Amino acid sequence: MAALHRRVPTVPAKHFKEGVFTANGGAVWFEAERPAAGGGLIEGATPECRGPREAVTYQRAQDRLLAESAAERGFQLIKNDRDACDNIYGAQENYEATIASGVLLFLWRLGLVCLFPLALVTWLGIAACVLGTLSYFLVAAIIYLPLKLIAGSRESVALFLFGSDLVEGRETCIHVPVWLESSRQLVTRILTAPLALALYGLLQVTAFREARQRLVPFLISRPIFAGAGMVDADGKFHIADKAPAINCIVGYGGMVGDRPIFSMGHFFKAVYADSWFAPREYFELFSQQQRLQIGLGDSNMCETAEYLRISTTLLVLDAIEAGMFQVTPAVRRPIQALHAVCGDESLTQEISLRDGQAVTALQLQRYYFAGCRAFLKQQTNVPAEAWDVLQLWNQTLDHLEQLAAGTEVPDALVGSVDWVTKKYLLDQAGANANWAERKKIDLRYHELSEDGYFAMLQAAGLAPRLIEEEAIERATRLAPPNSPATMRGHYIREFAHGDEPVRANWKAIVIGQRWGAKTIRLAKYGRTRRRTRSIAARFIRRGKIV
Repeated sequence: MAALHRRVPTVPAKHFKEGVFTANGGAVWFEAERPAAGGGLIEGATPECRGPREAVTYQRAQDRLLAESAAERGFQLIKNDRDACDNIYGAQENYEATIASGVLLFLWRLGLVCLFPLALVTWLGIAACVLGTLSYFLVAAIIYLPLKLIAGSRESVALFLFGSDLVEGRETCIHVPVWLESSRQLVTRILTAPLALALYGLLQVTAFREARQRLVPFLISRPIFAGAGMVDADGKFHIADKAPAINCIVGYGGMVGDRPIFSMGHFFKAVYADSWFAPREYFELFSQQQRLQIGLGDSNMCETAEYLRISTTLLVLDAIEAGMFQVTPAVRRPIQALHAVCGDESLTQEISLRDGQAVTALQLQRYYFAGCRAFLKQQTNVPAEAWDVLQLWNQTLDHLEQLAAGTEVPDALVGSVDWVTKKYLLDQAGANANWAERKKIDLRYHELSEDGYFAMLQAAGLAPRLIEEEAIERATRLAPPNSPATMRGHYIREFAHGDEPVRANWKAIVIGQRWGAKTIRLAKYGRTRRRTRSIAARFIRRGKIV
């Protein structure tokens, strides 16, 4: 964080996670797993953007800031979705979309009203849990002070109380020990379980129901151009990194071991946690425009792959909301089909549909491509970028069809599609390469440094660039226009080095301390007041970097 602050203005995040917001409107923080004795991930979140090219630009700008800051401290970051021990994490993408309309929107809002008493009871339970933790610290402090005067067994007592040993000549900070943190998390999960179940039922019935149904076939076939590739523990190659671990369609994203395609955890957090500190967060859930979070995606290194992943999803979402995809292929077992697609680098794996047909992932993508092309032809004032996306999408599918036909790998795919590029590097290692050698290639492909394998390919001119160097450099310092991030970045640049303390989150900037603090709400900045079908209208992107 200190190295990052030396590069760009930053302010502390007013957030549950320890971290900062940067001058370009994005954020970097520690995604901690406290019971793992402080282990966790470095998470980078790009600012809210209005289009796919802008989003990729800010992702690349953040990659650069994190790489430079890490290098100053003598280590490198790996931007991927799982480590050598098979721990799963990874990229998430967020799109502003219509949560429901008509009767379903009424049911969603009615459900929020009915959930409020249960949420209130849950808040009281969590408050009691917090008071219990504070009482522990009070008792611990009372006990700890006499220990300073007592020799002998004070180290073992301190280990129980604080979770760490007392070292001679160094004061021990009072912090939450592992056993207390684990116990508190268990109690919190028990307290929030009724609310979580009730909200999950409401989300399952109402939230993005049409979009989810129509998006699933597109998303489970999207890895053929958006997958980053992965060597698993048995040495088998998959065309996607995170997708083989996906185990459900809808979930909270890790609350009970779930890894969903559509993650609804941000709704649960807003109800049981955020609203506790800012009640207006609960009322904002009544808005028809909400954040659709997709957890099925890899951390792309190829700019072309990342651009296609974001832009094609935007096009399909726009077409769905415009009523274009009234009838979509219904996949019989979506999760099993996703795993099968990701395990087949030949791209010939067939997917069973509920009507008895069998299609390949390429055929599913062609279906959505044709629908989006028809959708754009019906519109007026279509952005030029939308037609560019359609052309790039078509060209990439053409090359993938050549690959599936058994011909040599098209040169255009190496450096443009991550899994093809990674497979090319693995093949260069030879058939006799052992698992450790292949896994090293798998991981170092994602290294954010000049020594990273993809970075070396790009430096050699083997990976095409979509984003100009000047645009990336500018994006490290300035926020995107016409976005809540615009004002967030402005206030950070203006006040980060001032006398008054400044904190930021996704919703507001807080300047000053305690009762004298001034809160600037960001929702009114850069919001579109009317519904629009433009590809550049609703995009919000976040990525996790490890």
